[in-house]
Amino acid sequence: MRPFILWCLLTFTFLFGASTVEKIKDSRQGLQTTSSEKKKTSRKLEKIAKDIKSAEKEMAQLEKRIDLLKADEDKTEKAYTQLKHELAEAEKELGQINSTIKKKQEAFLSLATEQFSVIFALQQSKIQTRESVLSYEVYKAYETYNNEELRSLRTEIVSLEKTQKSKRSLRDNTKRSLSDIIAKRKDYDQKKKKKEAYVKRLMADEEKYQKRLNDIVDRQSMLRDTLAKLNILRQKEVERARRAAEARKEAIRLEKERKRKIRLAREKEREAELALSKAQTKEAKAAATLAAQESKKNRIAAEKQSETVRKVHSSYKIANTYAYRGKKTISPIRGAKVLKKFGTYVDPVYNIKIYNESITLQAPRQDTKVQNVLDGKIVYSGSTSMLGKVVVVAHSGKLHTVYAGLSKIAPNIRKGRKIKKGYVVGKVNSKLIFQATKNSKHIDPLRLITL
Repeated sequence: MRPFILWCLLTFTFLFGASTVEKIKDSRQGLQTTSSEKKKTSRKLEKIAKDIKSAEKEMAQLEKRIDLLKADEDKTEKAYTQLKHELAEAEKELGQINSTIKKKQEAFLSLATEQFSVIFALQQSKIQTRESVLSYEVYKAYETYNNEELRSLRTEIVSLEKTQKSKRSLRDNTKRSLSDIIAKRKDYDQKKKKKEAYVKRLMADEEKYQKRLNDIVDRQSMLRDTLAKLNILRQKEVERARRAAEARKEAIRLEKERKRKIRLAREKEREAELALSKAQTKEAKAAATLAAQESKKNRIAAEKQSETVRKVHSSYKIANTYAYRGKKTISPIRGAKVLKKFGTYVDPVYNIKIYNESITLQAPRQDTKVQNVLDGKIVYSGSTSMLGKVVVVAHSGKLHTVYAGLSKIAPNIRKGRKIKKGYVVGKVNSKLIFQATKNSKHIDPLRLITL
């Protein structure tokens, strides 16, 4: 009985163990998939600013080309209509001349036949009367006149045929040019529609981009608060930075709204200009002119920066910094790349100045170790909703380093523990936010570490 129970236990343990291994394997695969998707999303969001700017520039260029082609099309259409009219007149005139020539030729032949038969009969009989001599002279005079008339008509016909040929050639060329312009315009219209659809998608992405910018501002504020509680940063400086951050967030919101108004105003301005070009009556032209002037006025007003945004720019100043000149130390991540540098940068979409108090390092692989850069003492170790897991280390000379965005904190990392340079404080899946301060002032981490 006992061996049977032991066998059952061993079998159960084996099956349960195999199931657990499979679950762990599935979990790891799930984490890898999630991490991969996160990286893709991050890369996509980083491209949004560039894509929006590029798409709007291409839209403006396409609209200019469409306007130029529309003007060419109208001009060519008028020339084509005029040429068709002139050609019709030339063909009508040519037809009348041909009809006149035909009648004159018929009359000439009829007269020549009649007169010739009489004269021929007289000449055969060798009897010349006064009437026959006069008739013959009249016939010769009429023949000379008729020949002159026919020559004049033929010359006129040749000239008209040349004019007709020239006008037909010009008409055909104009028609081809018009067809080319219409084809190009259709092509640009299609491109414009595709670009409009693309911009629409980008506007949806812009919402994510704005949220991402606000998250950056919020993360900085949260990190400042944490450092203020640890007496690493002065509360007065933190409060001032928080007010500036809120003003920047409001400026970003206003800039986004301004860009939306500019897009709408430009669209209305184009519609008004198109209506003006199509207006026929005096009243319609007056109304279209007024609408065009109003839409232009609205567009110019929309393009002006708001007073709030101007204040953010004019009151903007670099955060309290310290120019570190000490020896450089190791990087918190081996083989890392800098994604975002320390200092001021202007957001490419909203044109708002933002000061980055840290650097963002890209880990070479998932689950990369993060190491302490100098001998020191842990003053904070914990998790936050926006920063992920954070470790703060105090070093000699009132120097502090911050490791934020960790996926894991090493199990033996706790407040009050002293750690050596190179000691692993945790791991990171993708990006590490690394910050350094000295004497309650921010320093450029790239002056402290060597990559």
